[in-house]
Amino acid sequence: MVFEDDTILLEGAPRLFGIVADPLDDDHPQVVAWGHELPDQAVLTWRLGNGKSEVAVFRSAEAALAAAQQLYHARLLWTAPAAQGV
Repeated sequence: MVFEDDTILLEGAPRLFGIVADPLDDDHPQVVAWGHELPDQAVLTWRLGNGKSEVAVFRSAEAALAAAQQLYHARLLWTAPAAQGV
């Protein structure tokens, strides 16, 4: 349940996204990183081959995607559309 006053609190809430790629080039795309985008930055997390995770901060989800595209063909997958009027 979302209360009327909660819509004010949702302003600037992060949008969740994934970066989808086919790193093995075997026609099995997968989410290679997850992130959340705030109005002024995007925070991205991914798992390394040794099982550890890394985190990086970008100016936007599109900037995070551009970094991923230096490694392989990738695209953004938003978990939900941007809130309208919020």
